[in-house]
Amino acid sequence: MRIRLAWAISCITSVLSSMACRDLSGPQPAPALSGIVVTVNPENGLSATVQFLADHLDSARATWDDGEGDRGVTRCGAVPGKTVHRLVVAGLRASHSYSVVVEGWGAGQIVRSAPASLTTGELPAAIRSLRLRSDGAASTGLTLVAPLLPDVSATATGYLVAFDSTGQIRWYRGLPGRFPIEAKQQRNGHITVYAGRSFGWQEVQGEFLELTASGAVVRSYSIESPDYTDPHELLLTFDDTAVVAVHMLGYLIRHYDLSSLGGSPTAPLAVHVLERRAVDGGLRFRWSAADLFTPSDWPNPTAQAVDLDHPSSLAIDGAGNYVVSFQAMNEVTAIDATSGHVLWRLGGKHNEFTFRSDSYLGFAGQHDVQVLPNGHLLLLDDELRSQPGPARAVEYALDVSGRVATLVWEYRPLPAVVSPIMGSVQRLASGATLIGFGAAGRVTEVAPNGTVTWTATLASDEGTPVSFYRAVRLRSLYGYETP
Repeated sequence: MRIRLAWAISCITSVLSSMACRDLSGPQPAPALSGIVVTVNPENGLSATVQFLADHLDSARATWDDGEGDRGVTRCGAVPGKTVHRLVVAGLRASHSYSVVVEGWGAGQIVRSAPASLTTGELPAAIRSLRLRSDGAASTGLTLVAPLLPDVSATATGYLVAFDSTGQIRWYRGLPGRFPIEAKQQRNGHITVYAGRSFGWQEVQGEFLELTASGAVVRSYSIESPDYTDPHELLLTFDDTAVVAVHMLGYLIRHYDLSSLGGSPTAPLAVHVLERRAVDGGLRFRWSAADLFTPSDWPNPTAQAVDLDHPSSLAIDGAGNYVVSFQAMNEVTAIDATSGHVLWRLGGKHNEFTFRSDSYLGFAGQHDVQVLPNGHLLLLDDELRSQPGPARAVEYALDVSGRVATLVWEYRPLPAVVSPIMGSVQRLASGATLIGFGAAGRVTEVAPNGTVTWTATLASDEGTPVSFYRAVRLRSLYGYETP
């Protein structure tokens, strides 16, 4: 795994600091602000860098206002000594004019700069027509998706995009020559995204990028060559805001005899590994799916298979052990994070559990298996059996000792939505669940009682649905808040 520090991180102190601005010291000379310069971000025309000279300030923030109700404020950043300081303004509208003011605190005083003008740029042509179309407003925050755009040529730019509650793009990051897949906001407020040209079996190298609100790369994470980085999940664990461990999936190519299925006797299949590394790159844990699965475990055998196990998500439970969704096997597997021993197997040919209160008697082609704080499993059941069926979101309570999985909540959309691949689930702080039916381009927010509170379709101006891998709710671009 490679981890690179970016020069830009020193300029983004506002992302990691507290929201409240306050005077941090006793008597001192009068604070002052000068030399305000606002520059639109070349990586993201909906954000800008605000540069100013701070003199005897403890902290500062930037506010913006378009005079028509679109206004906001950055978090406060510490401003040590007399220095040129920078704040990032993000989450603006495209082709829009704003007035930007810097506010500073020091010596018990508040100082404000004169307004500086800012005009944002146009959206890139590839995403200019995208909308998250709905009949009503979503919950507060942004919805982050990686749209599967029609141009997948080697020179095309892929985009990670965040929409506001009205369906307008408020943040994006282009990835020239690569496409994004799994993306989320980590606990330090940064956004991580897979950037590469792999769906989990191609013999090409990819990596996960850790991005600030400006889109600047802080670090990159990848499985060491000759293995390849899988695009389905990156998990980071933290001590406060410092990354202390990296959990990710990778794969290597092995050859299997698929002649009994009408295939090659030396068919190349991607076989996945699970790794944990320290932030300095040191390997701490490695587990291989080759030790658990063979092609005889496939629920739907096929000579056209491209990988053995296809892990569609990775989670960590309350005891620190791993829970992996092996989509190709219709199995969710718990793995001891120290010994690598298999703790239990749910679903698939080696299912150890009795399903209760579930008319489907389990799941098929599942994605985004989440371990909730109460230990329940929340997942998207794509219902990819011999023929794709209506997708649904389900929550199971697990009695591990008794090997019983009881369905305690589900959502089946009416009319039915067929989404045989991709998709996501996210339990929100309100108790509602955000569901991404990825192949169908549909995002739905559902209350605990099953009432749909918001639904939207990712689509172009022509109304054509656009698929995505996951849909993730963010509260803020400036720091992590439980969505």
